[in-house]
Amino acid sequence: MGAIERLFQEVVSPPRATLSRSHALTVVRLGAAALSGALIAACFLRFGLFPLAWVAFVPLLWAISQSRSAREAGCTGLIAGLATNLPAFYWLVYTIHVFGGFGYPLALLFYLCLSLFTSLQFVLFAVALRHTGAGPLALAAPALWVTLEFLFPNLFVWSLAHCQFHAPVLMQIGELTGPYGLSFVMVWLSAAGAALLGPPRRLTPLWAAGLATLAVVAYGLVRLPMIDGAMAQSPTLRVGLVQGNVSIEEKSNVAFLDVSLEKYRELSRDLQHDTDLIVWPETVSQLWIEAGTSRLEEKDNPFGELQTHLIYGGLAFRLRGRDRPEEFNSEFLIGPGGEVLDRYDKHILMPFGEYIPMASYFPAIAALSPATGSFTAGTGVSVFDVPGKVRIGPLICYEDLVASMSRQATRAGAEVLLNVLNDAWYGNTVAPYQHQALALWRAIENRRYLLRGSNTGVTSIIDPVGRIVAEGGLFRPQVVRGTVHRLHLTTFYTRYGDLFAWAVVAAAVALLSHSLRGQAWTPVI
Repeated sequence: MGAIERLFQEVVSPPRATLSRSHALTVVRLGAAALSGALIAACFLRFGLFPLAWVAFVPLLWAISQSRSAREAGCTGLIAGLATNLPAFYWLVYTIHVFGGFGYPLALLFYLCLSLFTSLQFVLFAVALRHTGAGPLALAAPALWVTLEFLFPNLFVWSLAHCQFHAPVLMQIGELTGPYGLSFVMVWLSAAGAALLGPPRRLTPLWAAGLATLAVVAYGLVRLPMIDGAMAQSPTLRVGLVQGNVSIEEKSNVAFLDVSLEKYRELSRDLQHDTDLIVWPETVSQLWIEAGTSRLEEKDNPFGELQTHLIYGGLAFRLRGRDRPEEFNSEFLIGPGGEVLDRYDKHILMPFGEYIPMASYFPAIAALSPATGSFTAGTGVSVFDVPGKVRIGPLICYEDLVASMSRQATRAGAEVLLNVLNDAWYGNTVAPYQHQALALWRAIENRRYLLRGSNTGVTSIIDPVGRIVAEGGLFRPQVVRGTVHRLHLTTFYTRYGDLFAWAVVAAAVALLSHSLRGQAWTPVI
């Protein structure tokens, strides 16, 4: 009985040495998770550090393997998620403040809540991986991570692959898989590295992940010259993207309306004589134009001296009986004399900036953010036909992050993609560059030039292999000029979309189903 009593006493009150080892392991485990988050965040804060992303998941995967319960795994994932999201997207505090009109304390609260929510992606990943184990060839981690990249409702829809734009050769599989194929291989390589930490140490996953990485590189080496050759043989278009650098205060003050437009007119006067198309950014004109207007009269025409074609961001409205008119954040294509050739209304509106969620049901919510608009979302696919020159797929602001919209425009006949935007809301931060890093995948996926006309930057021209061939700076007036090629290639991704991502989702579901039946493929990583 004495031995049993001693055993019971150790369970109820374990020796200090055991507690010390347990606490030390917890500290090391959470530290490893934080290290993974810091490595991922670093790659999005300094894109030149992109090679770190290939090993960033190794500490996290080891930490998950040391978790003794789903609860511990979830805490591990939470630390990694916060260590990623809090530094990588620090600019959200400023954006919520100026875009939504909230005070800084409330903006900080929203930012912390949003960071906790986005960290849930890591929590789900850690808990699911603890259930599945490494899987055959350590494939569970990439399958689960890519599933969450694809399905998790992030406001800023980032993927691990988005930090790799300094290496175009790696991104060419985007025409097959979107960014998810590259993310899959990157996490797989980390999982193979974690498998070497054991026990048991396994070398086979590293060989398999290494071959997959080589296949990605080989595909890029083959496709890059092929797309370059197609561009060399395609018709060209001379474009000028005008960045006027109008401040938020000037844009929101009606007294500065003509002053702001004059900045754009001045930068465009000489440009139009040797340019096929001029682009001004989102809502550069604050004049309300009635939907269906076929010609802009002098008071409504933002550039009466126009001698070529102009695409600019403006505001449109439609009267609906006695009700409040519908308001649209719009993109106009006009020709000489103010002829309105086409108009596109923004589909995806930004919450707390262009509308307040649930405000139509609870009007009192609107009082929390009086600066927030009440815009109506556009519908249908639009393609601007610039007579005799080019067919443009129009997008506005956040819409260049939504892959399906660029796909639809390309399938409808767009030869070039164009996004007009105003990233002044991000301030002088890394956010405009992060936005561009996410957006440039639309060029690769559809093999089209992507033009990005911004009010304060980053204004840029991105070619069909994802290279930034011309780029302006932040918060200074300038013109970004270039010659783009009108391609007519149809990629696998344009035709079939996220087929690869859905296949990964199916694989992840199969792994989880197998593990939940108590049949884990292998011991936990």
